[in-house]
Amino acid sequence: MAIFAVQNAKPVVVAFLVWQFKISLVLVILGTAALGAAAAFLLGTVRLIRQSRRLKEADLCIERLEFELVRLQKSVKAKEGNKLSATEGENGQ
Repeated sequence: MAIFAVQNAKPVVVAFLVWQFKISLVLVILGTAALGAAAAFLLGTVRLIRQSRRLKEADLCIERLEFELVRLQKSVKAKEGNKLSATEGENGQ
């Protein structure tokens, strides 16, 4: 890293909008690399937060659907039980 800094220590003029800066080239290179890393980190964090929220929503949906499945299965068993008892009552008389 020291060799990189020494070889790229020349001052350069950086123009941004209405500002102009005279700064070492190594600082420009390292600064832009740091800004790029920060931007990638922030975008990755936003993506992880979105995925986490979607996962929680999916888990809640699964839980509701499993509860509904159990309720419907009980309902079907109860109806089948009523049909069997009604059939047995007819056959017995």
